Amino acid sequence: MKGVFQNMRIYHPVRGVGGALRENSFAIIDDAGVEIGQGGLEFRVLKKMLPERPLEIEMSMNAHPVASDTLFGALSARAESIKAEQGDLPARLFTRCEIDDEPRREYFTRMGFDDFDGEELFALSVPADLSARRRNYSPVGCKSLEVDLRTRARREEFLLRLREFGCVEHASEWLEARMNDPVFIARAMYYGSDYVGEMLVHGQASEAVLEMVLTEPKWRGRGVASALIDEALGVLSGRGVPYLVARAVRRNQSAMKMFKRCGFEWVRTERYLLGRDL
Repeated sequence: MKGVFQNMRIYHPVRGVGGALRENSFAIIDDAGVEIGQGGLEFRVLKKMLPERPLEIEMSMNAHPVASDTLFGALSARAESIKAEQGDLPARLFTRCEIDDEPRREYFTRMGFDDFDGEELFALSVPADLSARRRNYSPVGCKSLEVDLRTRARREEFLLRLREFGCVEHASEWLEARMNDPVFIARAMYYGSDYVGEMLVHGQASEAVLEMVLTEPKWRGRGVASALIDEALGVLSGRGVPYLVARAVRRNQSAMKMFKRCGFEWVRTERYLLGRDL
């Protein structure tokens, strides 16, 4: 069996791996032409969400142990090239790892990735009576409005704004489906004609999800996100929805602190985001 892997070949597959482009994807075959590994890189520039290290490069990788190091090396080298192509922005190379996947965690930490980051789950019990809760008000002069999502073009504009702040790459069809959920709240805040922030909440009668709450950088620290969340709580309380859940990346400390200020309680780390800074 050992001889089967003596002559491996690594190449860019015809199609990208997962959501990665072809030039950011690699596959490995053995000398019998059997694929023994594949992986890819997807990247996003999140200057508004993570200004200190805005380039996120996500590595997906699945390989036979004998091919793992070769594939990892190719993907790591390509990540450095992506960083250069993006103007040498400070970057973070990472891979997702389930909490109970100890072999994957052990491998990537052995290859130099740390386990300091993760996807954190928070939950807030929606008060039936909001009068006992300290109210967070919008900054003076700001006004919150329902987002107009009546046309596909407007839905695409809305999703584009969310992506700039790190929301996952949802398509218009995903948003259209969420608009039919029992709970759907999309609100934006403005100061005159200036865009200040936005929020998207969706879900079921038993639990709503704060998909995203965002604030333009120059308005941060002035209670915009807290005020938007309070507006959502007013709607949820009126409908008898008992819980609002939210997720944050651990290294986004501003989001972590904001959730705690708003009364969310940390529930658990849902998965590790093993990685290293580039």
